[in-house]
Amino acid sequence: MRFDSPKDNLVANLLFLIIMIVITPIIPGVFWFRLGDFTLDTVNFYHVIMLPLAYSLILGTFYILNPNGRLTRYASILNIPFLLIDLLGLVTFYSYSLLTLNALLQTIRDLLALIFAVLLGLYLLYYPIKKRDEFRKSYGAIILLLLAVWSSIVASILGMMYEYGTLYGFSSISFLNNYINSIGGPTVVLPNLLTSHSHEMLPAVMGGIVGLSALALNYYKLDGKIRSVANIGMLVSSFGIISMTVIYVISSLWTYSIPTLFSFGPGDVNGLAFDDSQTGIVGWGAIILGIAMFYLKGDKDYLRLRNLEIFTWIGAMISMIGIGYVIEFNESFYGFGSPGTPPSGGPGYMYDLAFTDGHLILTFFILVIIASIFAIVALIRKENIKLGKTLYYFIFAGIILGIEGLLVYTMTTYWQIEAIGVIITLLGVGWLIIENSR
Repeated sequence: MRFDSPKDNLVANLLFLIIMIVITPIIPGVFWFRLGDFTLDTVNFYHVIMLPLAYSLILGTFYILNPNGRLTRYASILNIPFLLIDLLGLVTFYSYSLLTLNALLQTIRDLLALIFAVLLGLYLLYYPIKKRDEFRKSYGAIILLLLAVWSSIVASILGMMYEYGTLYGFSSISFLNNYINSIGGPTVVLPNLLTSHSHEMLPAVMGGIVGLSALALNYYKLDGKIRSVANIGMLVSSFGIISMTVIYVISSLWTYSIPTLFSFGPGDVNGLAFDDSQTGIVGWGAIILGIAMFYLKGDKDYLRLRNLEIFTWIGAMISMIGIGYVIEFNESFYGFGSPGTPPSGGPGYMYDLAFTDGHLILTFFILVIIASIFAIVALIRKENIKLGKTLYYFIFAGIILGIEGLLVYTMTTYWQIEAIGVIITLLGVGWLIIENSR
């Protein structure tokens, strides 16, 4: 392995992701399938996996836009140290005596990812000037990547503010402390920061994956009118990213309360949260792009990978809109995951908790990971993708079973079908990585 090779490092990262997921059963305190939100141990391990994923997407974007550039090389050289710091952060997390070291390691890891994200964001601002012809052909993807990167940067900063405020308080930063006290104090702001960080980060990353996938799958080779449709889809997603970013910033750092659309029922508890309507726009734009990308031409293996990529977007929309929106319009039953009667709870709160857990695992974890893997495989293999028919249908079946399992989990609180779908999907994707890393 060459440590300055983007391809070698991207392959290493994909293998790292799969290995870390496989060893989950031996990680203390990590339980994916349990009703409600993730535990602290699970959240920590989630970040151990998702930060290298984000770094891979940053490196992949540098590589596809400027394969021989300095930033691509620097990101490649620092990739293995980044993974080692990430692993050390996991090991030290479980020792109280190493709490300070753990905080230092995780801070270095997070800042390193943030620095390269900022550098990528600045490069994307410069890209239309430096490479005008390339930008004209793929402006939809570049704009989407630009906005997705900067939105994820904002979400990262909100998350760091939450972590700092939780661990140390804001009193050492007088102007910030005074402002936070003026809008309700830490007890109000900290939960809002956490909510905004988690709700903004994943749609932003998913938008970035869509833009990177479009470039990796050579969408700019589409015929003129079809390529225009693809660009329109990514501009729709871009609008969703702008809108949700503004919503989450002002709801966490101001007194803005996110409204509910089309509210009805006891206490107006039923209805669509405005922020969810905007994150949904990111997905609708991806669907428009996906329809256009079905006109791409190539060999069978390439087309199979394209189909899997698009299907992950569809799967995310099925879970978020097809199931999630239904729950939001029936909160008088689901009760926001709280027992009781509307508007403070509902008789079906257990099913709401099941959906919370199930969609965190499937939509905001597994589908994000495999969509990234498909994009990176397309990026590093270009026209030599290896994806046979049997493996293709195996992965396809795993995704379908996972989506069906999420529905069953939500309706019955039985998680086993979703788990089987996830396992099948990961086995198939793991083999895809091995096949394409040779």
